[in-house]
Amino acid sequence: MLAVVPLTGLPVSASAAGSGDSDVARAVCGPGSAPETGLQGQVPLADRRSGRSQQGGYHCNLDLLGQFQGQGQATIGASYGHCQYLGTVVTSTLLAKHRGVNVVDFSDPANPKLTASLASPAMLGGTWETLKVHQERGLLAAVSVGAGNGGIFFSVYDVKTDCARPRLLNSVAGTDLTLPMFIPGGHEGGWAPDGRTYWVTGVVGGTITAIDVVNPARPRVVYSGVVGLTHHGFGVSNDGNRIYVASIAPAGITVFDSSDIQRRALFPMLRQVSSLSWTDGLISQHVIPFTSGGRPHLVVEDEFASGGVRIVDIADERAPRIVRRLKLEINRPENVSARAADTASNGIFGYEAHYCSLDRPTDPTALACGWTQSGIRVFDVRDLNRPKEIAYFNPPGQAARRGQLANSAHVTSTLGSPVSDFVNGNFGTPPYVGIVDLTADWCMSPPRFDGNKLWVACDDNGALALRFANGAYPLS
Repeated sequence: MLAVVPLTGLPVSASAAGSGDSDVARAVCGPGSAPETGLQGQVPLADRRSGRSQQGGYHCNLDLLGQFQGQGQATIGASYGHCQYLGTVVTSTLLAKHRGVNVVDFSDPANPKLTASLASPAMLGGTWETLKVHQERGLLAAVSVGAGNGGIFFSVYDVKTDCARPRLLNSVAGTDLTLPMFIPGGHEGGWAPDGRTYWVTGVVGGTITAIDVVNPARPRVVYSGVVGLTHHGFGVSNDGNRIYVASIAPAGITVFDSSDIQRRALFPMLRQVSSLSWTDGLISQHVIPFTSGGRPHLVVEDEFASGGVRIVDIADERAPRIVRRLKLEINRPENVSARAADTASNGIFGYEAHYCSLDRPTDPTALACGWTQSGIRVFDVRDLNRPKEIAYFNPPGQAARRGQLANSAHVTSTLGSPVSDFVNGNFGTPPYVGIVDLTADWCMSPPRFDGNKLWVACDDNGALALRFANGAYPLS
C-alpha cells in the first residue's frame, strides 16, 4: 500500500525549544575503577598520543565480564538472552572471514564463542540501524540497507528456541534466500511493542514502510508512504497508535498517528499530529517512549553537533516540550577546541550520543547510551529533572588490531575528520582525510539491561558483557 502525505495541513508544530540545564553530574567511581583522565566523556589528545587510550580504556563502576572482538561490529548490534548479534557493513560481505551477522554465545561470559553467521541477503547487505530483536516474541529481524539508504530484502529469525543458532523463518525452501520486498529507502528499522509490525524509515525521501510480521514466515508490506523529506530512527507507542520519528534536519521529532496501520485499515494513512525541533543538535537519532509518574515522555538523542540526549514530555502530544537535556562535559560549547584536537583523525563521529535504552518503559530508573568516542554511559534518571551519571565503560582503542576488523564501520570509514561536529566549527585541526587512527572506539549500539549486567557492542571491540560494580546498579 503506497501513500504520499504532505507535511503541511494536518501537522500542528510545537515551537522550537531548548530549555533546561544540560549538565550532568559525574559518576563517583568506586574501587577497581579506571577513571577518565580529562573531561567527562573525553579521551584526551595526550592519552591518544601516549598510547594510554589503547591500554585498558576507562571504566567506572562497570567491569568487563567477557568480550568477543571477532571482526568488529557495524554501528548497531542486538542481543537476546545470553547471545549477541553483530551488525554488518556491506563491504564485509567481500572482506570478512565470517560473512554476515555473527552470532556470539555468552553462556560462559569469560569464554564467548562464535556459533553461527547469518548469511541471508538482508544480513549480508549491510544492516546499519535495522538489526533489532523483539524480546517477547524472540524474533531477530533486519533489512538490507546497502550503502545507507536501500531496502530490498527483509529477514526474520527465531532466536527464542536457541539464541545461539537462529533459524531463518521467511526462507525460500529452507535455504538462506528470501524473496525481495518493496521497501523504498530503508536505513532504520525496528519493532512495534506488540511485535506484529516491523517499521522501516529512510534517510532520503521521507519514506516509511510497515511490514506485517504476524506470521513471520510470510511477512508482507502493509504500508509504504512518503511523509516529509528525511527521517531517521523512531519509537512506537505501547498501543501502536503513534510513531515518533526522529528528524535529520532540523533536529527534532515528528509525531504521527499510526492507528490505521495498527488496525490494518484497508487504505492506511499516517497523519501528522505535531512536531518539535531544536537548534543545539543535528540529525536526531531515534526515540524511546516511556512513562514517568503516569506522564508519557520520550528520550531522543542527536547523532551530530554534540546535541546529547533530550527528555521530552508528550502529555500534550500536540505541544511536546523538552524538560531536560543531558550532555557530557566534552559536549559543552566551551570545549569545542578540545573536541577538535582529540578527534581530528579518528573518523566522522566524535563525542556524540547515539543509541540509548532504558531499564524499563514505566518509571525507569536508569538510561544507558552508546556515546561513540565517549564509550558507554549510564545515568540515574529516577528524577528526570536531575539526572546524574552513575557508571561508564569506554573500551580501549584498537589500532593494533586494525587488520582483523573487516566488519567495523569505524575501520571502513574513509574520512578522518569529525564531520559530526561541523556545525560547531569543528572540522579537525587541520581537516584530515585519510585512514582513521583508531585511538578510541566508536560505541553506537543500544546497551541492554539484564539484572546487574549490561550487554553492549562497539565497532572495534565487538561484543562485550559488562557487570555493574560498587552498588551502582540496580537502583532502588
